[in-house]
Amino acid sequence: MERTTCQPAKIMDDLISAHGELDREEVVRLRTLSVRQRAELIASACETAAAIRRSRLAAGLGEIEPAPWPASTWQFLKEHAARVRT
Repeated sequence: MERTTCQPAKIMDDLISAHGELDREEVVRLRTLSVRQRAELIASACETAAAIRRSRLAAGLGEIEPAPWPASTWQFLKEHAARVRT
């Protein structure tokens, strides 16, 4: 039976390469989506981020430091969500 030695650098390189390949495949998949489907993904991500923020505040954890988005982005997201819901 042949013994192999641990090669951490090679293992990390292989993992990084595999991750990069998955990213490329995901980008290809996203490019096949319609504008409406992309908008739904973005809206879902924004709603999820808002839910996480509400949960943190409810749990007494406070704001994330540094704030992930500027206040103008939060305002835009709130306005967009309000338009989508009506």
